[in-house]
Amino acid sequence: MNDPLLNESQRSGDGYQSGTRSRSNSTRSTISIDSLRNARSSTICGYLWVISIACVIFGMLPWGIIELRRYHQETHVQAWFAAGVFVAVAVPLTLWDVAMHLRHWHKPELQKHIVRIMMMVPIYAVDSWLGLRFPDSSIYFDTARETYEAYVIYNFYVYLLTFLRQRADFDLDIHKRPPAPHLFPFQYCFKPWRMGQPFINACTHAVASYMVVRILVTVIAFCTEMAGKYGNGNIDPGKSYLWLAMINVVSQGYAMYCLVMFYYAFKTDLKPINPIPKFLTIKAVIFFSFWQAFVIAILVEVGVIRQRATWTYSTESVAAGIQDFLVCVEMFIAALAHHKVFSYLEHLPHDGSDKPEVTFRSAIRNLLDVTDVTHTVLDHVQIRILDRFMA
Repeated sequence: MNDPLLNESQRSGDGYQSGTRSRSNSTRSTISIDSLRNARSSTICGYLWVISIACVIFGMLPWGIIELRRYHQETHVQAWFAAGVFVAVAVPLTLWDVAMHLRHWHKPELQKHIVRIMMMVPIYAVDSWLGLRFPDSSIYFDTARETYEAYVIYNFYVYLLTFLRQRADFDLDIHKRPPAPHLFPFQYCFKPWRMGQPFINACTHAVASYMVVRILVTVIAFCTEMAGKYGNGNIDPGKSYLWLAMINVVSQGYAMYCLVMFYYAFKTDLKPINPIPKFLTIKAVIFFSFWQAFVIAILVEVGVIRQRATWTYSTESVAAGIQDFLVCVEMFIAALAHHKVFSYLEHLPHDGSDKPEVTFRSAIRNLLDVTDVTHTVLDHVQIRILDRFMA
């Protein structure tokens, strides 16, 4: 005799087991897709690493050996080859760190700016290495490198601001804070900056202005070089190098000052991302890359670095070569520092999951999108024009 309740229970049990199997299969399918995506991302990271090492082994090193033989181990070629060793280590290390960020793309709005900052190592290193090999064309390599410097400062500032604006009430909260006093000794000359959107606008304008000034300085440097009036590394007032360097110092100094003001105004809020080591690594690269070039130019002017009969190139080219060699060495140190302070590990989810928000390919597209930079520059040009009309 059939029991209706038993049959119903059996049917319910069968339905439950069927539903459980369906959900289990769905879960396994999802896990399989995620595993496949992770495997592909890991494979791409591995390919990037292998390609970098292959370029070093089968490209840079043989080229260096051939050049050493062809030039009978002249001084500038020896320096180029030695610098290549540092470049060969720094570039693959940074590309690996970048690939790991793209592989673990959990916080795109923050990591996008970090990767842009880290790319200064391969750009600076390769640029300086080529400038060392081709001294007569060093002006073109140097100006390209220095233009990216402004881009790095911009991205670090936006990285800090983006982190702060993760709080929904940030823009409202800063209006309640007291004015930000200027740093010593400017606190005795200027009134404190009023907090709120005017303070943010002032800092953003300083950083955006430096990018614009750096581009204009680069264009002028190219034009004067073609006219024979640039004088790379020459502090002769009759050459444009000295005056362009002074303009760059003023613009860069103001941008860095506003960046420090920004940090002191929000240092408690920024504490979770530990910004001091990050700022120091960027500041050290910018400080040494600029001021050591200026010191070398002074040494040329006073005759400490002077023409020798055994030198293949001019004194100015040798001075530029010394600068490029030092930058190659410094980029090796910077790569090690970036590996520590800009690690992808600090962006991993706290719950232990490791599923990024987007795919590796989408992360690359997101990284290459620079419309945020153009929008920032255009917005603040409009703000300054409106301020002038309303004043």
